[in-house]
Amino acid sequence: MLKTGRKIVNVKEMENNYMSLFDFLGKPAGMELGQKVCGEALRQKIKMEQREVSTKNYTGKVMLYPEAFLKEYFGR
Repeated sequence: MLKTGRKIVNVKEMENNYMSLFDFLGKPAGMELGQKVCGEALRQKIKMEQREVSTKNYTGKVMLYPEAFLKEYFGR
């Protein structure tokens, strides 16, 4: 188990499903929120991944976070 700021998260649960903020929120998160989430993930030493995307509004890399981390961060 990994103790994070709010609750204990099962590390195995965090290893499985990586998601972008867009995937998790269902809408663009924007740079400011993205930087806040990334900063917290770095602070907690959460493993992150990257994915290349290309849409009409954005082309480039996006960060991917464990779904369990995003649920904790957004209080879901």
